[in-house]
Amino acid sequence: MRPGVYVHIPFCEQRCYYCAFTVAVSGEPAYEPYVRRLIREIELSEINEPAETIFFGGGTPSIIDGALIERILEALPMGAAEISLEANPGTLTDAKIERYRSAGVNRISLGAQSFHDEDLKNAGRIHSSADVFRDIESLRKHGFTNISIDLIAGLPNQRMEIWKENLDWIERLLPEHVSIYMLDVEERSAWGKDHSDIPDDDIFAGFYIEAADRLGKAGYDHYEISNWARPGFECRHNLKYWTGVPYRGFGVSAHSFSKTHRFWNTPSLKDYAEMLDAGKIPISGGEELTRDMRIEEAFLIGLRRTCGFDVWNIAGELGLVYSQQWFDRVCELEDAGWIQFDGKVLKLTPAGWLLANGVTEELLWPNLLSTSEATP
Repeated sequence: MRPGVYVHIPFCEQRCYYCAFTVAVSGEPAYEPYVRRLIREIELSEINEPAETIFFGGGTPSIIDGALIERILEALPMGAAEISLEANPGTLTDAKIERYRSAGVNRISLGAQSFHDEDLKNAGRIHSSADVFRDIESLRKHGFTNISIDLIAGLPNQRMEIWKENLDWIERLLPEHVSIYMLDVEERSAWGKDHSDIPDDDIFAGFYIEAADRLGKAGYDHYEISNWARPGFECRHNLKYWTGVPYRGFGVSAHSFSKTHRFWNTPSLKDYAEMLDAGKIPISGGEELTRDMRIEEAFLIGLRRTCGFDVWNIAGELGLVYSQQWFDRVCELEDAGWIQFDGKVLKLTPAGWLLANGVTEELLWPNLLSTSEATP
């Protein structure tokens, strides 16, 4: 399977209160110099194999001119089957959308987050629900047939009736893909200092269960813990992350993965610019993945997919030996109603979706697994 490419565009009009990503609230004069350096990074990396997928994330990729997106795509080998671009409602224009289409972008991920204006205001978003409706109409008019909508569950003071209204709008708009993220408050975000209005875990769980039920009835396949798609519209790029396929990241703070190694670019825009101006690839760190790290990652990403994963494929690839105590632990988790295991495929049950990390820890408990020395 061909690798994926991630391109980070860090610019935003303002930082949302929940955001802990590497973003820059910078004016338009900063956009072109950044893209010029990003293209230089691609050139220095000597990428020859066409990627199967390209994903523009941020930040707000749709904040920059469509011609700049086109220049980046021209610098990459052609042939990607899926080219996704994250967009914030209110930043799209007919001219941008048309430029995206002509450049090869065929999937838009629209960060609606909520269709309730009070939610948006509380989250520090600067768009309105009307912007979302207008952008979807424009995207359809220009021929986009693969649109994803992001929602956040558990925004401050969010109530079940508001959440149900969000799901009502999904059923009316019928995007091809829906991502629902449970609000995760990180210390680096504005809400990391004060999040007294964030709903408790029981309310979070209620939102998630309601969404899973409604989206399933509306014809969406629940293929990953946070993602639903109409048949054939699963995000190919993100599936690479969840199946351990290598990917290369470009741009400030972008991460890359090559099965046995992980490395990342500097998160500093200043350092990123200086390194590329000096002709250096802006990598600031990396690590070789030990066997234990690879085992943990295989279980984490395997359980995120609702289809689960083949435990014997992992055993063969990583030289893993399951002890009798491990099988006993599996039986305990099955009895608790959190997982299903047919002797080959291990997967979470709907009751286990919200407990994925905890279930993984239980399955990787010390002394439950061992490795043969024959497999590197």
